[in-house]
Amino acid sequence: MRRSRWSAASALLVLAVAAGVLAATASSSREAVKVITPSPVWTAAQLNAPSGDNWYNYFGDLGGTRYSSLKQITTANVGTLKQLWQMSLGSCTASIIAGDPVVPGAPRGASGNPTNCGSMESNPVAIDGVLYTTNAPLGAVWAIDAATGAVIWKWTPSFANQFLNSGAVYTPGNGGRRAGVAVGEGKVFTGLGDGRLIALDQTSGKQVWETSVGSYKNNAKISTAPIYVNGMVLVGDGSGDGGGNTPSMQAFRAGNGGRIWSWSAVPHPGQPGSETWDNTGKTGNGNSLYGGGSFWESPIVDTARKMLYIGTGNPEPWNSRGAGLNLYTDSIVALDLYSGALKWYFQVAHHDLWDSDLPNNGVMFDGMYKIDGKMVKRPAVAYINKVGMTFVLDRETGKPLIPVDEVPVPQSTSPNVNTWPTQPVPRTSNVLFNPGGYRNNSKYNTGLNSGVPCTTPDAVTSLGVPFATATAPDGKPYKLGCSYDPYDTTQYVVVPFEMLDWPASSYSPENKTMITCGVNGRARAMAQIPAASQVKSQFGGLGVNQLGVSDGSTPISNSGNFTALNVETGKLKWWQKWDAICYSGSVNTAGGVTFVGHYGTGNGSKGDGYLAAVDTKTGKELWKSATMPYPVASAPITYTVGGKQYVTVEVGGAAHNDVTRPFGLTDSRRVRGDYVYTFVLP
Repeated sequence: MRRSRWSAASALLVLAVAAGVLAATASSSREAVKVITPSPVWTAAQLNAPSGDNWYNYFGDLGGTRYSSLKQITTANVGTLKQLWQMSLGSCTASIIAGDPVVPGAPRGASGNPTNCGSMESNPVAIDGVLYTTNAPLGAVWAIDAATGAVIWKWTPSFANQFLNSGAVYTPGNGGRRAGVAVGEGKVFTGLGDGRLIALDQTSGKQVWETSVGSYKNNAKISTAPIYVNGMVLVGDGSGDGGGNTPSMQAFRAGNGGRIWSWSAVPHPGQPGSETWDNTGKTGNGNSLYGGGSFWESPIVDTARKMLYIGTGNPEPWNSRGAGLNLYTDSIVALDLYSGALKWYFQVAHHDLWDSDLPNNGVMFDGMYKIDGKMVKRPAVAYINKVGMTFVLDRETGKPLIPVDEVPVPQSTSPNVNTWPTQPVPRTSNVLFNPGGYRNNSKYNTGLNSGVPCTTPDAVTSLGVPFATATAPDGKPYKLGCSYDPYDTTQYVVVPFEMLDWPASSYSPENKTMITCGVNGRARAMAQIPAASQVKSQFGGLGVNQLGVSDGSTPISNSGNFTALNVETGKLKWWQKWDAICYSGSVNTAGGVTFVGHYGTGNGSKGDGYLAAVDTKTGKELWKSATMPYPVASAPITYTVGGKQYVTVEVGGAAHNDVTRPFGLTDSRRVRGDYVYTFVLP
């Protein structure tokens, strides 16, 4: 019997789930004949080189470039690309959508809500024709035959006998972001939402060892993909803004999980940088124990210089910390690969009040820059912050290769705000389409090159009411501001928010461009909580400690930007404004083709998606797949099987910036799935 897709709201949800379950059944019933050969101890040369037949780690290579040397697929023939197979991981089940708890004894989720499944924001690792991947909500791991989509093995973690300090059963909930896995020395390494790092046997999926970055009782968690290099596994703690213990970046032995070193972005009293934190007490109000500085993205590694580079998270709480720079939060840092010692840092937001951290990955490259009047080739690293500013630094020294100005910004004299007088603004073009301000100390400059973005006049609340005409929770009007406008207890200030998050950036060596994927127009209203009303979290810290009103990531207020920035000149090579947000990330190839996922057709509200190929040099679209039933919020990868170049992407939607509204703007239901698609030339 044929049914109309939109015959009823429940019909869409049930059909989507049924499709996923049937696909999972079909895939798992295929005969899995692939025999896995354990991976060796990968050499630094293998991991440093651009990816080719294998996609060795989350970024493809240690430099974070997401660049492939493969060139079977070119600008001339990519238009003939065809789908080879699709399958469902079976992780977004009808039971979970119905609200059944993912962990026995935990509270039920919302009834009939696909967001109980969590996000699908991972990309696989591809080794010798096998894909290794993970997904929410539990963080299960799969080994998949890349030629057929057949599941070779699956490992599911257990959270039995885990209880919070309150006595409640621990649950990963919808799982958060499960970015990916690492492979090396015959093992698959994966991080879990309870802070555990697990090593699995590559051939069978059986657990070999486990360790942890910290206790879930203190809100420790792993949100990033581990990175394998030189016998070590690198992974950070993403304890986030929940008031847990200050997180750290850590290195473990790949053989047995032994901890080698640990480094925190918040120094202990007496250590260099501790003088930039005013409150050294144990109140949970911004100190070495509860200072924030999460690690939201995987590190990139320069083995020749024995250094890793990572962007650090925001300080906690978001305000009321006392005066100071709050080093080394909101910073690009270089650490010694083998000891974790700090080599250099560059802070991109001083005394952050706005969650202005660095969740996007950096990219490493060599470029030509003018130094002392001469053009010199230098090893460089580039990071983009949440408001579209790209910082290009020398990998050896941390000094800017493209100048960065300390720009005066608005100040506040209200109690406990403690604004810093200037903020770093690089002379690179801003990739956002938000109107800007503050460049040359003028608040009224506008345009793509004006430095600091401001709230767009059409920014709306989650109910679709413009902030400019809406009434804030305190009964007063909202104040529309720019990225570094301070806020206090007297009025809600609306600022640009989380527009460049963790969708993977990439680098094109042929064009010297860093290609980024983001959101335009996203905003958040912020107000300070009076000191007398501040309450500690269950973990002991204050956490965010902020009153906030989000725009709800609506399709009527958020659009997308897909941009290529020349990292030698700091100028835009090409830039695109999409109707829907850009939240997939990209991969570039030696064939001149860049692949990127789309969060949906039109403005993204329907909850579908597709994969596209563009000319890396111009950004011109060359091909797009058939429409998929879920948004693409994962970065694609490319590799070979049997000498043929494949392209794979995971498709299932995301929690951050979710503009899907299949049942209307105010309906809480969104779209989630768990598909894997693979494409190949005929």
